[in-house]
Amino acid sequence: MKRFKLLIPALFIGAGLFMVTGCGDDDLSAPSIVLEGDNPQIIDLGDAYTEAGATATDNEDGDISADISTDASGVNTGVVGKYTVTYTVTDKAGNTAVEERDVWVRATTENYVGFFTVVENCAGSIPAYEIQIERINATTLRVTNLGDFSAGETVFDMEVSGDLNDVVTINGTDATDPSLSCTASGELVSGIDGSMSMNMSYTFDDGSSSFTCSDVDIDQN
Repeated sequence: MKRFKLLIPALFIGAGLFMVTGCGDDDLSAPSIVLEGDNPQIIDLGDAYTEAGATATDNEDGDISADISTDASGVNTGVVGKYTVTYTVTDKAGNTAVEERDVWVRATTENYVGFFTVVENCAGSIPAYEIQIERINATTLRVTNLGDFSAGETVFDMEVSGDLNDVVTINGTDATDPSLSCTASGELVSGIDGSMSMNMSYTFDDGSSSFTCSDVDIDQN
């Protein structure tokens, strides 16, 4: 009977060791995804999106790049904005890895070229008027008739900046009348080629008086 009693605990101990050893063999590690190309990936407005790709490796399954699922359905290269591409892969043990790439669709100065209607939403505003924007270089535009002054057309240089070329600023004097200065800042509200919309604040100062409007809508015709 003593030998029988000793045998039973031994069986339980052996089973416990077997169970612990078995759990240690489970694959609990998620795969690793490495993005190829740039992150963020920058695309000019209207250009096609080209998938840069990614690779995936797993500690048990090795190279599982072919199993990566890529979702770029949210990218719209026809509208200025920041988008996300998602990469997902799952190994044979069911462990899932997810990686994301930022895709920035940015405006260019070419997209700003054209005629725009300006509407001042402030006290002392004048009726809606038209301006013309021309491209000087990759970061500079020339704006004609901003302010719609009765003395004649104004000419100011406007800079574009920001991650998406969506920030516009003016800080200079009128090319036709150096006594008139303009300080303006704003941003792109809607960036669609051929239908660009901005909102800005501007101040004009001729040395003897000044006018400020902090809510100015500028929409491409």
